[in-house]
Amino acid sequence: MTVRLDALILCDFAQIRDGLLFVQSGGVTRLVASKLPAAFRCHVAAMVYIPPNEAIDAHHMVMKVKSADTAKLIATIKVELHEVNRPDGLLPGEGRQVPVVVPLGKVAFPAAGRYDLQVDIDEHMAGDLAFRVAERT
Repeated sequence: MTVRLDALILCDFAQIRDGLLFVQSGGVTRLVASKLPAAFRCHVAAMVYIPPNEAIDAHHMVMKVKSADTAKLIATIKVELHEVNRPDGLLPGEGRQVPVVVPLGKVAFPAAGRYDLQVDIDEHMAGDLAFRVAERT
């Protein structure tokens, strides 16, 4: 059993509280700006399952934002997943869901169109999501 991406959501806002993922207005599929290029105050929320035999190992997540039309890389975001000690309350053999929140506010989208967010964990494709960026007319 290996680390896997169980959820990937584009949302208005997300945060982690007491090890739990809080998502507000999740499932965004379109970002609209009054003028492009633009950055958006949105977040990517993810849940990563870490099996018990890998709970204290370091894992590397890389999110790549690409233009679907040109395949041009827009942004690369690196996230380190690492737990020092086994979390309290887990039974022997029980894995853990690790919440991840990444703000996208510093990513500038240059033009209208479809974009893909690809997630790799430990250099293996874990999942992706597609969304559109549009300019308000």
